[in-house]
Amino acid sequence: MTPIKEIQFEDMSALREQSQKIGSMLSEDLRAYTKTLTALCAPRKVLGEFMQSASRDKVVGAEKNFSLLEERYKAVMRDAFGLSAKLSTPLSAIHNKLSLTPWCYSEVLAGSSSPLIFSTPVRWVLSYDCSYDLRDLITDRIESEELRYEEVSPFVVRALTVWLLFEQSPELKRMLAGLGYEVSIEILPEISGDLPYVVLTSIVPAFRPQDTLVGMVSQLSGGSSFEELVDVEGIEGMPFLLKDRLLEQLGGA
Repeated sequence: MTPIKEIQFEDMSALREQSQKIGSMLSEDLRAYTKTLTALCAPRKVLGEFMQSASRDKVVGAEKNFSLLEERYKAVMRDAFGLSAKLSTPLSAIHNKLSLTPWCYSEVLAGSSSPLIFSTPVRWVLSYDCSYDLRDLITDRIESEELRYEEVSPFVVRALTVWLLFEQSPELKRMLAGLGYEVSIEILPEISGDLPYVVLTSIVPAFRPQDTLVGMVSQLSGGSSFEELVDVEGIEGMPFLLKDRLLEQLGGA
């Protein structure tokens, strides 16, 4: 959970500008890393012959993976979205292109009746490229829009496929951790039930200002969203992961 930090209103502008600069740099770096990792994240590694592909070779474990995906897919579509759905095989081809979108969540602040959509400059959802993303889903839920099967279904399938991939690929988690990004599996029960999201979190710290200031800034801007801020002061205390691991090994010797 993002920590709350008390700041002054007059500091918001400078902190927001600094956060945007750091967030842009982190995002650019992470996109380069994930582009390099694309070859290791082919959806066919998980789904094999159960996904349309030019290759007809069978993949070990694909049948079990598809069964897990289908079971979770039906539960999410039914319980979270009220949509009856069935997967036919082979699944439509999933383009092997990883996408990063900011991690978002919604919350109603005390004294308010309308939820705000929060995002962060240091956390991203990793999935396969899709025209519909987490922010679109949260917006539709808040605005009580009728969810469209043709948008939600591929979104859910892609989230589940990349989840299965990372569940079975600890080496990917370790590689990203070495680059300074923790891999976690997150859910948003009120938004998408038990749908798992693969979330990458930078070691760069972030925080949310106090709710009164968040509400004031949002009201003045006339928007319904708020981006968390990078904790610039906390950057000084960031861990040096390799050094810490080496010292840990020496201490345990």
